[in-house]
Amino acid sequence: MKTCVLNLSGNVGKSTLAVHLLAAFAPGSKIISVESINASNANDVEALNVEELSASRFKEIFREIMLNDEVIVDVGASNVAAFMTEMTRFKSAVGEFDLVLVPTVPADKQQRDTIATVDWLHKLGIDGKKVRVLFNQYATEGLEPIELVYAQVAGYGATDGKGKAVLEPHAVVALNEVYELSKASKKTVMELAQDNTDWKAARSAAKRAGDLVALERAMAGQMTHDLAVTAHENLSQVHRTLFPGATMAVKARTA
Repeated sequence: MKTCVLNLSGNVGKSTLAVHLLAAFAPGSKIISVESINASNANDVEALNVEELSASRFKEIFREIMLNDEVIVDVGASNVAAFMTEMTRFKSAVGEFDLVLVPTVPADKQQRDTIATVDWLHKLGIDGKKVRVLFNQYATEGLEPIELVYAQVAGYGATDGKGKAVLEPHAVVALNEVYELSKASKKTVMELAQDNTDWKAARSAAKRAGDLVALERAMAGQMTHDLAVTAHENLSQVHRTLFPGATMAVKARTA
């Protein structure tokens, strides 16, 4: 599977999704971080195979896309304009991707940029069935419908954007602080969720020893694990929506 994650806007969670939604469910995938200013979140995870290349080295990026059957291209905001320009020059690169993921968040600017990104992909000639809008950082406690929280993108999808991208069934990644917490651990959310540490036993041992530092660590570990389990359940559902045929293979790899 060859996947590209991009948006004209920054702060939509591209690298976070490349790591925790895509790479975590496809062990061994090559991640190409197209970035020249900010380091990709992928570098925070020890087990991932990451190569950083700026868009100015597009020929090398294109070679990696052609060489690798399992590749995730994470295009940073600082390089997205140059990357898009190169895609217009190397037109066959468009056909290499099985999926182009366009994350969006509730903020107005990011929604407008998401619409502009989908329009650009359409002009480039990418089949709308390969372009997937992902609704990221959805605050589940608000109980507001997707169509209201992401009103600009949803409205666009029902009108001018019809046929240019897939918006339904909605692929929704909930807001969860574990994505930030995972950076310190250098693990994916999946790895944190599958951690078998007995935090209750660790807490009891710390209490017996009067070790307040260990007690705080055990309590923080339990809360991080709980958040990771919740996030992983959400990510698994989203992954099934994006890649329905890959469900059994993922189960086999992560068992």
